[in-house]
Amino acid sequence: MNRLVGAALAAAMMTLGLSSTAGAEDALKIGFANRTLNGAFFVGLTEYMKINAEKAGYQLITTDAAGNMDKQVADVEDMLSQNIDYLVLNPQDPAAGVRITEMAAKKGIPVIDLDSDISLDAPVITRVMANNAANNRLIGDFAVKEFGNNPINAVIISGNQGNLVGEARRDNFIAGVMEAQMRDYGATTFTVLTQGWGNWDQQGGLKAMEDAIVAQGDKINMVYSEMDDMALGAIRALKAAGKLENVKVFAHDGYKFALDAIKRGDLQATASNNPKLLTEKVMEIIKAHHEGKRVFNNYEYIKPLLITKDNVDEYYDPESLY
Repeated sequence: MNRLVGAALAAAMMTLGLSSTAGAEDALKIGFANRTLNGAFFVGLTEYMKINAEKAGYQLITTDAAGNMDKQVADVEDMLSQNIDYLVLNPQDPAAGVRITEMAAKKGIPVIDLDSDISLDAPVITRVMANNAANNRLIGDFAVKEFGNNPINAVIISGNQGNLVGEARRDNFIAGVMEAQMRDYGATTFTVLTQGWGNWDQQGGLKAMEDAIVAQGDKINMVYSEMDDMALGAIRALKAAGKLENVKVFAHDGYKFALDAIKRGDLQATASNNPKLLTEKVMEIIKAHHEGKRVFNNYEYIKPLLITKDNVDEYYDPESLY
């Protein structure tokens, strides 16, 4: 192929969300339906899907549902019409996600659920995600070490209502705090003052925290956020209100800017939900399935990892896309 023509084709494919691979005619074609690109984590998922699909020699089509359930359904319908071999789905909504997987199953297209959880009734090969239960119990246990026997008055900043991953994160964080308090002190002194909804991005976290400060004022001494980006927004709001020095903040995902915040002392801990590792595992599963493996766990987790000031330098990568 003429080099200039090849370069033009590659550029056009990237414009369409299609990764260029050698021997593309014979390569597996993967469709990735992401729920949104509003937020660094979701952008990281898409970008690492592109990188790791290219490494594996697969074609990749990516879509952005922009947080809209109906658009995600339409996105997948379009990808199915393009004769994809596998669908990777980060579902905007658990119920709609089941409908999408059933739609793919009717066409004989295997589906892998990525990041956001989906019902066990969904016809998927497996679900690839961080171990939200283990990670958030680690964070809760660490929070008690930070507070000792002092009462905790917490603000919870959640992503969006009905999200199964968000629910698993906050429930296990709360359980981790209460179990550690009972183990170490024989009683719990943990109060949730309010729950805010940050829509999985920094601006949403800032707004949720501003509202909590207005409602709860100086009673707040802890913030737990289901995602690092929302926690960074909460930290901005606390700084603006002159309250950060009296509040300990905990979050989840392992975003490199959250690791910067740990280095500064603004954030006490996070846990790893690394999109590079998640998408590498997706490619491993596609390869194994394509080669004939049919028995997978309901959940395929990346390794649980708590990141604090004691180990942040070990895991900080300034070159990371996330």
